[in-house]
Amino acid sequence: MAEKQITEAAVLALFGEDKATVSRGAQLLDIPIQDFMDLLNANDIPLDDETPEEMEQELQSFHKLIKKYE
Repeated sequence: MAEKQITEAAVLALFGEDKATVSRGAQLLDIPIQDFMDLLNANDIPLDDETPEEMEQELQSFHKLIKKYE
């Protein structure tokens, strides 16, 4: 049981340091992506640390890309 907790802590640390993605974290722990997301939530680790301004900028870029292909 302790080994599992150590592994989870290590993977959560990697994710928190932007050294692992959600899908990679789930893969490393051999759990479904949704379970990894739940684990992040249970440990108060945000999925995304972007500012609202960065999110808005990405959204605008996305809309421009969509218009390009309409």
